[in-house]
Amino acid sequence: MIRCAHPTIGAAVCLGVLGLTSPLAAQDVSSPLLRDASEATATQLAVAPPQPTVIVTSPPREHRPAPLVPLYLSFGALQMLDIHSTSGALDRGAVEANPFMKGLAGSPAGMMAIKAAGTTGVVYASEKMWKKNRMAAVIFMVATNSAMAWVVNHNYRAAR
Repeated sequence: MIRCAHPTIGAAVCLGVLGLTSPLAAQDVSSPLLRDASEATATQLAVAPPQPTVIVTSPPREHRPAPLVPLYLSFGALQMLDIHSTSGALDRGAVEANPFMKGLAGSPAGMMAIKAAGTTGVVYASEKMWKKNRMAAVIFMVATNSAMAWVVNHNYRAAR
């Protein structure tokens, strides 16, 4: 700890040190380099015409064709009817004709998993398709619904 013999000497030293520091200015343009830079910027601002405002927008979003969502729902319903009709036909002695489904035909959980994956794949393909060709996506879904309706009809006939 520093002790000062006389408080007035300590105060004088502090004021002296504070007096030696130069005050900082926000814009000190006394140096030629800073003065030239500030004048050049002011000249550029005065000469440059205002630039037009450009608003960048994304292209308008296309909407999904209206028939697709009902076709997706009907396809899912047909998949569930296929599980139901297949189970009924198998219970009455019919044999699974689809070689890919023969191993899962006796397992309702396995059939549901395969049908869910298949439905997801068809809907995903249709969603990708409509962004490039709307009509092709609708025709694709009508065709898949028609094929599943035929399969379900066949299964219910086999169950009789």
